[in-house]
Amino acid sequence: MRTRKTNSNDRATYKYTSCVRNEDGSYSEETIEIKPGENGVTQADIKMLHSMDDSEVYYNNKNLRPGRTAEEKAEIRAWKEEYIRRFNLKHGYEPNKDDVEYAAEEHFPRNYNLSLDFDADGELEVDKSHLAEALSTTDDYGFITNDYGFEMSERTESMLSVLTDKQSQVVKLMFVEGYTQSEIASMLGISSAGVKKHLDKALEKLRKTR
Repeated sequence: MRTRKTNSNDRATYKYTSCVRNEDGSYSEETIEIKPGENGVTQADIKMLHSMDDSEVYYNNKNLRPGRTAEEKAEIRAWKEEYIRRFNLKHGYEPNKDDVEYAAEEHFPRNYNLSLDFDADGELEVDKSHLAEALSTTDDYGFITNDYGFEMSERTESMLSVLTDKQSQVVKLMFVEGYTQSEIASMLGISSAGVKKHLDKALEKLRKTR
């Protein structure tokens, strides 16, 4: 289980630890480094792997959160009321209850020391500067160019093929194009909770293929 994400200054490549069998039958750990331009790997692949790790770290820490204090609960209730009021003023109707609960959970992470990036709405913010750099990759390695305008390796496209169309769309919009959860919800015409459900199922499938 990952509990820390890779430093933003160390993301040009992707490193992971693998258990390797030695000639004497014993096992040792080996750090493998994946580099763009080698074996058909693209920069978009590297950025996507780091973004997926960020999400995994986020949800791992979220599952380890302590309980709420009475003061926190009171603050959250007040925040929900204000959230509903502002949403109603902007849209002319009240938000879905599940969306309010989700927004509150994201706005008030129980582990306040997480080194994670949140946008103004309290949602996980993908590093768009790195993603933009990935999207500008134009090296000629015979990559597959899809409808989203970025290039990914055949291996990554194959990995994403295990997902449903909607799951694949959500993963690409968040981890490669860098949209936030609320932005994706608006683009797809579904709730933020709906986006999270697609994302959770997609990440569960993808972790089994990595």
